[in-house]
Amino acid sequence: MAILNGLAFLITLAVGVVVWAMYTFEPGLLLGTPWGRVHVALLLAGAFLLGGAMMGMYVLAGWVTCRTRLSRYGRELRQARGELDRLKKQQIQEVPVIPDRAEPG
Repeated sequence: MAILNGLAFLITLAVGVVVWAMYTFEPGLLLGTPWGRVHVALLLAGAFLLGGAMMGMYVLAGWVTCRTRLSRYGRELRQARGELDRLKKQQIQEVPVIPDRAEPG
């Protein structure tokens, strides 16, 4: 997990450096958008943030799905254990008595 965290940090740092370099060294990179003229570096940063937000949504959805499945499996396991305990209580186990030995106890 530490490797993935480090990789995510490096990718974010690289995108930040590229955005800063484009904004600083190429001030004329403007694109027309419905919101007016916007620098390409800002569009790149916005696209990266939007992708990160979408990835976060997928992770959140996966986490919620996993928690739901785990709680369902836990509930089924508790029900099965309860049924097993009820069956154990209903079925009386007889201790076999060997005729040539004394009874235990």
